[in-house]
Amino acid sequence: MSATDSLELEPVTLTPEMHFSFRCHPGVSCFNACCSQTTIILSPYDVLRLKQRLHLTAAEFLERFTVRVEDDFSGLPLVVLAFQGEERLCPFASPAGCQVYEDRPATCRFYPVGVASRWDEAGLAETYVYIQEELCLGFGEAGDWTLATWIADQGLEPYLDLDRQWKAIMLQIGARSGKPVSARFKDHYFQAAYDLDWFRTYVFGTDFFKVFQVEPELQTRMQADEVELLRFAFRYLTYMLRLGPTLTVRVQRPCAACSQEETP
Repeated sequence: MSATDSLELEPVTLTPEMHFSFRCHPGVSCFNACCSQTTIILSPYDVLRLKQRLHLTAAEFLERFTVRVEDDFSGLPLVVLAFQGEERLCPFASPAGCQVYEDRPATCRFYPVGVASRWDEAGLAETYVYIQEELCLGFGEAGDWTLATWIADQGLEPYLDLDRQWKAIMLQIGARSGKPVSARFKDHYFQAAYDLDWFRTYVFGTDFFKVFQVEPELQTRMQADEVELLRFAFRYLTYMLRLGPTLTVRVQRPCAACSQEETP
């Protein structure tokens, strides 16, 4: 598939064998045009990378750069990047390009590829699409890609791994009709998923490990590596949302780290 095949906005399903042309650089006249007038949903891993990049706490980053909204399908909180001014420009865009390029969100990395996710009997299923917009002149530039080479070039592997764990939670809750998540637990979910500074204190500053059996080696890794902590947050939320037996309970009683008032 070449850049001249279609100028329609309808996405084309991208199979592993298909090729597409794309290259974005400051020399194209539309450079930075895609960094405005759009919506960027941030995954928990996006938030982790960006707050580390900017040397902020998670709470500071969320307050300064995001808006909390509710997902229509699951009812769980989502984090959206807060665009600025009447032009709704990304806060990290500049004439020279993206100021956080090495840690840019997965949505930005994927473009012009989009990902449609769903939950079925086999688990998480993903469909990749190629989106060729008239606005973007990068399709007329040199560059021959497949889905695999694009994912590798854009450094998407760690994003895919962690974002799939996050999507699995969101999609399972959305598919679990008739069992809404309580308002109180939505706040708890938001903190555990997006504010790892809070979650670290919640896990290591309470009697959490008296209630949940967590291997000492994993505890050590979680203290040293926020990615490990985020993986554990997904395990914890999966358990608390009753989506699977991802944790082992030592005691069957309420505690400071796991009160009955906080369950969905």
